[in-house]
Amino acid sequence: MSLEILRLTGIRKYYGTKLVLDGVDLSLNRGERIALVGENGVGKTTLSRMITGEEFADNGTIHLATDAQIAYLPQEVIGDDKLTVQAYIESAMGDLNRLRERMRELEHAMTTSDELDPIMQEYGQVQEQFERRGGYEIETSIERIFDGLNITYINKQRPLQTLSGGERTRVALTGLLLREPDLLILDEPTNHLDFAGIAWLENYLADYPHAVLLITHDRTFINRVANIISELNATTKHLHTYHGNYDDYLVQRQHEYQQKVDAYNQQNNEMKALQRAISKQTHNTQGKVHVSTENDKHIRNFMNAQSDKTVKRKLTDAKGRLRDIEQNRLDNPRHEWRVEFRFDPLPLGSSEPIRLENLSKAFSDEVLFQDVNMIVPNGERVVLVAPNGSGKSTLLRLIMGLQDADSGTIKISPSAIIGYLDQDGETLGMERKVLDSLRDVTQGTDSELLAELHRSGLFADASLPKKTIAELSVGQRRKLGLARIIASRANLLLLDEPTNHLDPLSLEALEEALINFEGTILAVSHDRRFVEKVATRIWRIDNQQLSEELVTKGAR
Repeated sequence: MSLEILRLTGIRKYYGTKLVLDGVDLSLNRGERIALVGENGVGKTTLSRMITGEEFADNGTIHLATDAQIAYLPQEVIGDDKLTVQAYIESAMGDLNRLRERMRELEHAMTTSDELDPIMQEYGQVQEQFERRGGYEIETSIERIFDGLNITYINKQRPLQTLSGGERTRVALTGLLLREPDLLILDEPTNHLDFAGIAWLENYLADYPHAVLLITHDRTFINRVANIISELNATTKHLHTYHGNYDDYLVQRQHEYQQKVDAYNQQNNEMKALQRAISKQTHNTQGKVHVSTENDKHIRNFMNAQSDKTVKRKLTDAKGRLRDIEQNRLDNPRHEWRVEFRFDPLPLGSSEPIRLENLSKAFSDEVLFQDVNMIVPNGERVVLVAPNGSGKSTLLRLIMGLQDADSGTIKISPSAIIGYLDQDGETLGMERKVLDSLRDVTQGTDSELLAELHRSGLFADASLPKKTIAELSVGQRRKLGLARIIASRANLLLLDEPTNHLDPLSLEALEEALINFEGTILAVSHDRRFVEKVATRIWRIDNQQLSEELVTKGAR
């Protein structure tokens, strides 16, 4: 059996006149788990959709192994209004479900047909395939995956569209894992999973016998699952592959960067040396031979001619070498564009920017938390971690005044300027223009505002001022929200899953900026690396109560 499952050769893709991918090559073998990383909007999802056949390349070839099965988990799962959870899972199972349906058809044919031999022969073949692929353990496998993804409470006869976005994603993931395809493509699979669910999926994929292609911002997840990192470069539009996990990738990438810096410095030093030599040789008068008598005139002329030839040869060689270098001039790697989040908060005078007193909230009969008494101290970075559905986002919305508490009070310092980042960018107003949204909090010309967005990771292309927020990707909306917070000079940040939908290098930049933020932060996150690096205090919701844990590592 061939190890190669997928090969991409010379893939090029345009959207209108915009070149997205240029000469992308990729090989994926059985047992390899590749994490595809790169800046938001660089074309990662586009590449995955071309592999599944949902989009087409303008040039290049995509070769799949014979009879190879592909399963794809998109960022957002949308189902038919009438489709039940059970029906969706069966549909997602693909060939396995078709084998089961064919067995049922043949079983019915056995009761109505007089010619049993051909029916029995086909039934045996279908049954053998069904059994080999674990078909008889489907129900047990469904329960095992439901338990691992923490959705055992979902009634399988419930319409899929009545589930939350996170629940739909986990149901879809169940169907794909049951199918066990030759190539499993997962686009941001951890966005709607809690810590337990992520840990379960990590263990499952680490032992997956076939090929996996991951698009994810979760660096801990990449570390524990991937054995190859492929970075899609926004400038070159090429794919660069690194072997190892995420930490290995960072080391190799930094090593490459340092090599570029050294090569650039070496080339610069050589150019300066050649320029000095040319200048010296051009103005050199020291090579003339001086003799004392007229009788030595012929000797003098001969010596001077030889000296002139040497000088000219050296001058020609130096100019040629300088010309070669100038024609192959290396770019200064220090001038490479990098995401920067330049927070400049106004002073926050209060020692208690947020105080929660006897706060309670429930939806119908489900109590999220009750009688909560907590303080967010000035200068602290508090991160709230808890299972899905426990009320993390609700707490931020209560503080923002977007929802009402059932009882209790929320006191916010009068000097607090709140910067709120919701999960999906819905508070930005989807129909508004991008620059109009930024003008809510700051002034400037189009060029100045575009430069600000560029620093926050939104490319300052010509079409950006004309775009509505709805036309941005989820990751781009995230960066727009951060740009608004920065421009407002907010000193109290309420961040709901700030690392969702951001590329890894943007995450590294955001974390560094938050660690150095001269204000107060209350964030909700399931990103373990973010929690470890940023938090000075951790809040947990357990049994409807809020508890606090101080963190010495990373504290100011």
